[in-house]
Amino acid sequence: MEVKPTGSKQVGAGSNESLGRHPSVTAKQSVFIETLKENDLDRRRQACDEILRQIDTLSAELKKAPTPSGVKKYRRLVASFIREAMDQTYELNEETHWDRSGNRKSYITVRNINKALEELTSEVMEREKKQINLVAKLDEIRGMLLDLYI
Repeated sequence: MEVKPTGSKQVGAGSNESLGRHPSVTAKQSVFIETLKENDLDRRRQACDEILRQIDTLSAELKKAPTPSGVKKYRRLVASFIREAMDQTYELNEETHWDRSGNRKSYITVRNINKALEELTSEVMEREKKQINLVAKLDEIRGMLLDLYI
């Protein structure tokens, strides 16, 4: 079988013209994506600030009178702060490759993307260390009581 050229221009795989797109669309998309990232970062910062405010308020209340419901709420707030902060602090990349033997190899890379937030998280954990130890002690006592009860 013989293939003859048709005279039409060949289209490359990465060409915007080949997909019927205008070349400036990618620039507009880039600006839009950057705006979304900035808005998401601002939203996450506000969420962390709000959680920190709630932790400080609840911590002061627990120092005066620790209640079981207060302890539970405190634990949830600290966990949500850590989760939110870690999402902003580290980036997790996973790559999968095949070696020569046909075995699948997975590589996970953790990259620190926000050193300041990592330091803030460490400071918060250090500042709240007494409260966290109190909560851990209360959980330990509750566990012992449940062991006796059951």
